[in-house]
Amino acid sequence: MKGIDFKKQVAINTANTLKNNKLISSENVKKNLLVLPELKEFIPSLSAEEYKSLEDSIIANGCRTPLLVWDTTQGVINPSHPTPSEPAFVLFDGHHRYEICQKNRVDFQIDLMTFPSIDEVKDFMIDFQVGRRNMTVEQLSYFRGLKYQRMKNRQGGLRGTYTDIVDTASVLAEEFKVSPATIKRDAVFAQGIDKMQGALKQQVLEGSKKIEKKLIQQLAKATVEKPVESLEELQAVVSNKSQEIAQTNSIKQTEALKKVSASMKKANVAHLSLIVRGSFILENGLEAEWRHLRELGEGVIIEPDFQDEISFPEAIALGLIKL
Repeated sequence: MKGIDFKKQVAINTANTLKNNKLISSENVKKNLLVLPELKEFIPSLSAEEYKSLEDSIIANGCRTPLLVWDTTQGVINPSHPTPSEPAFVLFDGHHRYEICQKNRVDFQIDLMTFPSIDEVKDFMIDFQVGRRNMTVEQLSYFRGLKYQRMKNRQGGLRGTYTDIVDTASVLAEEFKVSPATIKRDAVFAQGIDKMQGALKQQVLEGSKKIEKKLIQQLAKATVEKPVESLEELQAVVSNKSQEIAQTNSIKQTEALKKVSASMKKANVAHLSLIVRGSFILENGLEAEWRHLRELGEGVIIEPDFQDEISFPEAIALGLIKL
């Protein structure tokens, strides 16, 4: 199958969605824009430097890029709303521009788009972000992982024709031109990132704070009571998780040994055997003795990778095992 030019496809999809929507400057709509924290916080915010640069540009040149607004109803946002059919205009792209324009009294334009639910809005937001060119490696990894998680959470993955389950990682791997394993690692990375406090999350994604991906992926598997705020806290959480795993494994191993030991004591020893390796025989200078005890012909060559399987009764008779 021919690879998909993801950025080009996003551009085409966006153009097709927007082409029939005229830029709207209605003061009524602008004054009634809704900002949902769920959408505002869904995409990592700009760094202080990026925000300042954007503000300077808007003050000097105006807000040239339209804000994207979800044209929906109050009932879609909140099913228990007293007037569910009332129009609702939800900002979903351009939160920083909106804030800057409001603060500096700069006019802006909006573009209305329709989606059946907030999940489809989030999907578009992810694709829209990935389609931009100024993504850091960390941001791209995060959004790929985020998209993978969202697709996997929908009925156990993408469904193809009939009832077959499509491998979500393979679908996204083809889309982004990476391996399925990379997509799965991205998903764990995204889970770890989402356990960080906003400022730290932003620093990692923008590349100003370098933290090993392995640490972030380990954080994804740890239980945290509150978002991690620093590298030191992250390391402590991961260290505690590692100790917890080690203790759990040690307990499981002890329990397993007890169970095996108890079973061996009442087992039919005829069902058990030992493997004696040639390396043991040679390292202890037992080649002649072993040949005699086991009645091995001269054609049998005892080398380090040689193996001789003997039953428990034979091992006991040879003194290798004492019960």
